[in-house]
Amino acid sequence: MKVMLWLSPLLLTGCMVSAPVKHALPDMPALLTERCVELKLLNEKEEKLSELLKTVTHNYMMYHECATKHDLIIKWYKEQKQIHDVIHDKK
Repeated sequence: MKVMLWLSPLLLTGCMVSAPVKHALPDMPALLTERCVELKLLNEKEEKLSELLKTVTHNYMMYHECATKHDLIIKWYKEQKQIHDVIHDKK
């Protein structure tokens, strides 16, 4: 009986020690962390209108691809934050 009384405080002190819990968002998918491609520049010596149109079209395509990737990053972050807040009862 004396042993039980002596062990009880020791066992309960283990419950009193608490370690801080770190909350972190998961890593972002690798596809979303890639940098946007540099826009194509028009050669100064090129005088053809067709080359200008090709360059502008290429740059528009690259811009829209980068904008889509940026939108996906925002969507991913909002989803992860919502999941995090629901788990940790934040409003």
